[in-house]
Amino acid sequence: MKKNSTRNTVIGLIVLAVAVLAIFLLAVNTPDKETETVQITAATKQLTKDYEKDYPSTPRTVVSEYAEITKCFYASDTTEDQIKDLAEQMRLLFDDELIANQSFDDFYNSLHSEIAVYRDKNKIISSYSVSSSTDVKYETNEYGSLATLYLTMNVREDGVINKIKEQFLLRQDDAGHWKILGWVFAGDTE
Repeated sequence: MKKNSTRNTVIGLIVLAVAVLAIFLLAVNTPDKETETVQITAATKQLTKDYEKDYPSTPRTVVSEYAEITKCFYASDTTEDQIKDLAEQMRLLFDDELIANQSFDDFYNSLHSEIAVYRDKNKIISSYSVSSSTDVKYETNEYGSLATLYLTMNVREDGVINKIKEQFLLRQDDAGHWKILGWVFAGDTE
């Protein structure tokens, strides 16, 4: 009988220890009601990228980064502060010659006006595609090493998707980074 009593006591202590441990873990892992939940948006994710440490390595990835930032500009959940930060980030993808042609304030004001038009018309960029690696055209001339490729943006407005195609020209800088030298509208596609 004494053996059963000792065994029951040990089992009871084990059950009690497990219960105390479970309550402790539950208390530690339950978030405070005052803790603010941070929503990770596309803009938030984009702004965590550090181009100074991890610059896109190819013309395609540079234009893809440009497209990702552009999508964020027109997203309804992007804040004014994020738009300004994203504009600064986008300019890190630009060639020095392009940057010299337009001050940040002029760039930002023009961008801000365009975003307002998109938001007034409930337009969003739903997706995009960049030329395949084999479709990137490379050349070297007196202006340096250049790459030409296309970006097609799918813009949704009132349930209709319009495709906008742009041609990009990139130049490789002294550090070997491909920078956007400019782009032109290449037409609406069907």
